[in-house]
Amino acid sequence: MKYIPEQSVFFLHIPKNAGKSVHAALDQYTASYAAYAADLGISEIDAESMALSKPRPDQAPGTFSAGLDLANLGRVHPSHLPLFVLQQACPQTWATLNNAAFSFAMTRDPRERFLSALMQRMKEFGDAGAIRADDVAVKNEAEKVCAWLGERERFADLEYVHFIRQSDFVEHEGKRVITDLFPVDRTDVLYKHLHDRTGLIAEVPRSHARRQPKQWARAAQPIARFAARRLLTPRLKQMIYPIWTGSALFTDASKTYDAVDLGAATEAFLKEYYARDAALHAEALAGAKAVDTSSEPENT
Repeated sequence: MKYIPEQSVFFLHIPKNAGKSVHAALDQYTASYAAYAADLGISEIDAESMALSKPRPDQAPGTFSAGLDLANLGRVHPSHLPLFVLQQACPQTWATLNNAAFSFAMTRDPRERFLSALMQRMKEFGDAGAIRADDVAVKNEAEKVCAWLGERERFADLEYVHFIRQSDFVEHEGKRVITDLFPVDRTDVLYKHLHDRTGLIAEVPRSHARRQPKQWARAAQPIARFAARRLLTPRLKQMIYPIWTGSALFTDASKTYDAVDLGAATEAFLKEYYARDAALHAEALAGAKAVDTSSEPENT
């Protein structure tokens, strides 16, 4: 989350929805984390670190450890708090959000977001490395995650944070809280709205697309995985990973998502479970299309 008091703008970061890129675009403006700091009883510097999931200025890169223990809610991700968590555990942040003149979030196709979240989960908690979306292991993990999701209506568990419904970050108790929604692939519309309504200038690059090995490069993965696990230090792996995934051996994972077969039962579950998310994303897309239409020159 990020609150810019001078323009009264509040950005709520929905996981897997280009949040890091939006934060980076808004870094040029002075943000306040005073309300979040007061809610947690910590310094504003520490509150900013938690809200953005990054080390303090005096800490080395890679030292941030995600996880915040909240009473009656368990361990949650401090930068991905759905609205019911803010309302229950962070009253001053909740009030700041509700009083903001302009609040916004980014939306994404629910199935695409689920697959991206699934692959990140397998990397973070399963040490899967550079896995492809069409691997059988991804389909099997999808079934397990859907079984877990099916047993609860809402949640904020740290390990499953990327699967929280987008609607839980936009609506609370049936009411819209976030005033404006923008599709992740239409940051040009976000730019226009922010500039026209608040004066902020935010050029948002899409620089965090998930990468996966190309089909023909899969044979090299076992060797690369062995080297990463046995021969490289964590620091060296951190340095090499972006170079490796940015090479010609890799491609954007989202380009293959439509062709991934998750099985009929999983597909049906996703369609039902994320139905409200699909509606919100459709709304955001329609808003972007309306901007395109209004910008077209009139025929003379």
